[in-house]
Amino acid sequence: MLSFSALSLLFLAVGPALAIPPPDFGFPEAPNDTALAVTFPNNGSPLVVAEAQLFGVTIPSQEPTVAVDPSRSASIASYNGSYTLLMVDPDARYPEAPTSRFILHWLQTNMTTGPQAADGTTQLINTTQPRAPYRGPAPPTNSSAHRYILYAFFQHENFTFPPAFEGYNATNRTSFNLTDFLDQSNLGQTAAAAMYYFASNQTGVPPDFVAAAGATYPSGNGQMITAGPGPSIAPSSTPATATASATGASSEGSSSGSGSGGPSATGSAASASPSSDAVKTRAGLGVVMIACTLIVLTFA
Repeated sequence: MLSFSALSLLFLAVGPALAIPPPDFGFPEAPNDTALAVTFPNNGSPLVVAEAQLFGVTIPSQEPTVAVDPSRSASIASYNGSYTLLMVDPDARYPEAPTSRFILHWLQTNMTTGPQAADGTTQLINTTQPRAPYRGPAPPTNSSAHRYILYAFFQHENFTFPPAFEGYNATNRTSFNLTDFLDQSNLGQTAAAAMYYFASNQTGVPPDFVAAAGATYPSGNGQMITAGPGPSIAPSSTPATATASATGASSEGSSSGSGSGGPSATGSAASASPSSDAVKTRAGLGVVMIACTLIVLTFA
């Protein structure tokens, strides 16, 4: 019979540490499931975002408050410096053809922590003007839902804002090379905390639509990327098409990414497969871990 400590080591060996966003997205992660607390004002009824939650475009249109939780990470608990906040859309203009990856929805440096709240979190507070102010989701109306990823990175003393990215601002947001920015700024590829959600602007999705993670949109999810924990795909009677000329297409992805904005995002991260067969839930990981444990116990 295996001891409790041996079982603990087995679980650690079989089941990799969870991360946000899911590793199979192929983007930078916050390890050990370290969530960034993101709260939208929602007309006086604050809404805390759950991982992989689904929205229309109204609720996330307003700038949220963000907070870190020292109890979730020893690194956060022992850190006394500033943070850099980033929000990106990797699916513009369409998840199946992300030619404008990444759109920069928010870039704020020099964020400091406020007093600890009753829930144990500490809010990140702006101390300088944003490099790129918050802009809510606005995918084209004929597009499947997009992913929106928010990151908080430790802004250590060796942080430097890359000159090649000085051109990104309120109007210049497309083709933001996330990988290069993190390397050149010395922020590193591992976030302190992160959160992500989905948003849709399809005509069949109410603008104020909100659902818990794992739900589906009324009009179907089309080619929405669903690798990692997220909503299941419902068959759509009118699949989204990647035509830029469709009526009602939003301005997401229309801001110029040329000039002094920085290098293109080509090759910055591979997109995940848009197939429903690619859905990998965290419950599945748990089943694998339990099965492996039972096998070891049987032959022990």
